[in-house]
Amino acid sequence: MAVRVLPAAAGFGGDLIEREDFHSADGVLNGPEALEWAQWFRGLVTDGYMPLKSGADPAQDFFNGNTAILWTGSWSAAPARDSAIADDIVFLPPPDFGAGPVIGGGSWQWGVSATCEQKEGALDYMEFAIQDQYVALVSSATGTVPATDAAAAEVPGYEPGGDNDIFRQLLQSYSVLRPPTPGYPYIATQFMKTSQDILNGADPQSALDQAVKQIDNNQKTNNFFAPQS
Repeated sequence: MAVRVLPAAAGFGGDLIEREDFHSADGVLNGPEALEWAQWFRGLVTDGYMPLKSGADPAQDFFNGNTAILWTGSWSAAPARDSAIADDIVFLPPPDFGAGPVIGGGSWQWGVSATCEQKEGALDYMEFAIQDQYVALVSSATGTVPATDAAAAEVPGYEPGGDNDIFRQLLQSYSVLRPPTPGYPYIATQFMKTSQDILNGADPQSALDQAVKQIDNNQKTNNFFAPQS
């Protein structure tokens, strides 16, 4: 088994940071729901459901028959259909760990700083890049789900009833937007490090508390990414 940790943690009811003003992760990344996730996650290794370390490519481990379940994203669909086990693969919705099935939505985004010296030019680029034809090109290149209906119509497989339409339907039903704060890259990196520490045997509560401390400090140091007057 290979697991995407962010959706799993959210499925238990945890989160990476509180969503009201995005100032602190305290109580959501180290609260009882997140701790329950961390203990379950570590248990996948200690109970023998998942190796501590996978191969260089977890998806390839699955395609080669070394693992029975691969919890990944739409970008693995094409290689899955081209693999030797294509006839045995079933695409499933995410499990419900108590707080409902969850898929991470929103991916990684472009943004324009409030202090950008060439704001009009930057916004012109943003308006250019979000045209449906370019959204479709990005989807085709990365294997991610097209963000608009018009873009989906341009990507083979994502039209209604297409082979990949299931991924659009699942996102529409179960996606939870990743925290829309400029601090997200640091938050995500810290969470992944913490997840690996937990797998390696770190005390779950201590590891989560340390992650909260690091994330809160980064948000505070950056003035919570608030526009400067």
